[in-house]
Amino acid sequence: MVSQRRKKITLSLDAALVRDIQQLVGEGEAKSQSAFFETALREKVKQAKREKRRKSLLAASKDPLFLADVEEVMRDFVYADAETARMIR
Repeated sequence: MVSQRRKKITLSLDAALVRDIQQLVGEGEAKSQSAFFETALREKVKQAKREKRRKSLLAASKDPLFLADVEEVMRDFVYADAETARMIR
């Protein structure tokens, strides 16, 4: 029985890729084909999220309103930062 936290799916993959994965699992690279896929897919999702954040930050770095907000925050904290620096000396 599949646990509540897991979902069974069906995939169609290139036969050579399946053989390669089966060989790697047989060599101990993962405890099962499912574990192999899960690890690979988690890494791909993590990579896609990183790329999405990178693109978002790049867009923000070109947004005049965002840059103005950053400048305003920096001005607001300049005195607090200086005071803290004096306290830790």
